[in-house]
Amino acid sequence: MPMTHEQADLEWQMREGLETGFTDQAWAVGYVICPAREKCPNGLRALFKPLSNGRLPMHRHGTYGEPCSGARQKPTTPPLQLRKPTA
Repeated sequence: MPMTHEQADLEWQMREGLETGFTDQAWAVGYVICPAREKCPNGLRALFKPLSNGRLPMHRHGTYGEPCSGARQKPTTPPLQLRKPTA
């Protein structure tokens, strides 16, 4: 089922928020987003734990499909940090 225009806008807003390098979710600290953006088969908001060499793990289009263009690449954004609470 395709996304509505409003859902797509919300998806982009969430991605832009992650690109700042901050998150409100403690579990996401240290994770990175795929540099392939909308071409990533896991979606705009997919988070990945960087490998020991700092690169993203392999992820594909489908089970045995083409590798994502962002797979095994260095992330273009810093690892996520917890956003400081505002007073």
